[in-house]
Order: sequence, then structure tokens, then C-alpha cells
Amino acid sequence: MIFNSQSHGFSALDPATGKLLWESDKVFDKRTVSSPVIVGDLILGSCGSGGGGNSVSAIKAAGATKDHKPEVVYQIKKSAPYVPTSVALGDLVWLWSDAGIVTCIAAPTGDVRYQERVGGNYFGSPVAADGRIFCVSKTGEIVVLEASDKFNVLGRYALNETCESTPAIALGKLFIHTEKQLWCFGKTRETAAP
Repeated sequence: MIFNSQSHGFSALDPATGKLLWESDKVFDKRTVSSPVIVGDLILGSCGSGGGGNSVSAIKAAGATKDHKPEVVYQIKKSAPYVPTSVALGDLVWLWSDAGIVTCIAAPTGDVRYQERVGGNYFGSPVAADGRIFCVSKTGEIVVLEASDKFNVLGRYALNETCESTPAIALGKLFIHTEKQLWCFGKTRETAAP
């Protein structure tokens, strides 16, 4: 199991025993809120504050032990997320900032494919399904992007209700919890007559 924190950087624990396998030091200079994302042999995590100074760090953990610390491969500081956890598909990662700027990077190198403003403020994290990236703003607007290295907004849908949660995907449907409702989007399944 992989965790990230300001005080310990990234930590790897054996889930069966809780034993610390390895830990990285001094990766994050601010508080971490998001969860780590594993892409190939890299682990990405972010840190920040409500006042800015956010960053995303990528480490290579291959061969890491208690005595051999993982190495930082790259950091991204421009328009990095603080609260939202990034989402990855293949070698691409989408960093969705709290201030509504989406950065698509090539995970192995950290090279930016695009960085574009979608607008809004975000507490929830993006999710991916069917070649699309979904994220819901704090005001309840669903923004749908094409899951590619080219910026393409496929749609927007206003729920008109406060949302501070991450969408969930199950049974071919998208579930979104807003302040007062649980929304379900997807095709209805036809049932056979008894």
C-alpha cells in the first residue's frame, strides 16, 4: 500500500503486516490531501495549500528499500492540483487543479501535452471511463473531456447544486453526490419480460 504525506513523503507498507517497506523523504514541502497515483513504474502525488505553491512530484520506486530511498524524477509546479487527485490512463495523466486548469502530461517524462482552463473551482477529483474524463465543480457543473493528449471539451452539464465529492463509476453508470441528492447517469438497462 502506498501513502503520501508532508512528513514522510511517499510510504510503502506491506498490507498483510503493516510493516514499512520503504519511505521517501523531503518530497513534499506542504500538506498533502490527494491520493497517490501509480503509472507504470512511477508514483505521483501532490501537495499544496489554499494559498498556492502547489506541486506534483513523481518518484521512481523500483528497487526502493528501507535503506535505498526512491528518487524524484520530476516535479510540476505550474497550475498543480492541491485537493483533487490526478487520474491516469495508459501513459497520460490529467492534473485537474482546484482552480479549474487541466494539465495533461506524459507520465514517463512529465512533458506537458496541454494546459487549459475549464473554469470553476474543484474539491472532487476527476474519474475516467469510456475514453472520457469527468469532473464536477464545486457549483455542480459536470465537465467532460476527451481522454487524449489533445484538449477537447465534450460537454458540460449543470446540476445546479453544490458538489464537493468525486464521481463514482459502477455498473456502467456515473454516480455523483451533491449537497442534497445522489445523481445517476447512464443508459437504463432493458429487462426481459418474465
